[in-house]
Amino acid sequence: LRFQGGHDGWLRTHGLTHARTLELTNDGRGLAGEDMLFAVEEADKVIFQKALARGVDAGLLFQIRFHLHPEVDAAIDMGGAAISLALRSGEIWVLRCEPNAELSLEPSVYLETGRLKPRATKQVVLSARAMEYATRIRWSLAKAHDSAIAIRDVQRDEFEL
Repeated sequence: LRFQGGHDGWLRTHGLTHARTLELTNDGRGLAGEDMLFAVEEADKVIFQKALARGVDAGLLFQIRFHLHPEVDAAIDMGGAAISLALRSGEIWVLRCEPNAELSLEPSVYLETGRLKPRATKQVVLSARAMEYATRIRWSLAKAHDSAIAIRDVQRDEFEL
């Protein structure tokens, strides 16, 4: 299964369009993602060059964020090359990205129906710099091989609307 989408939210300020492709494996044990930032038209390239010139560092810093449920236990793994995600069911999932991005974990919040205050949680952050008219970050989320195929989270704490 494949999804492709995008937006032009950074077109006016940075000359960049964002596109995302998601591909799910047939067995549901893997998701491959690709995020691209690119300047399409010549006018977009001019805006991008001006944005680059305003920056102090080389390139334009951007981040891809994956907010996690509070019951997911996340840890940096494999010397910083991956994030391990442990679910309450015992399943382990691993998020990896290409070496042109840096993986980190940061605090986040989870807004939950029926609770007055947000719950503390974490988010996975992929950080990189756009230095050319097209920048691509590839990442993957895959179930660890040592997890049983049949294990699934079948009990939900929240109700469906």
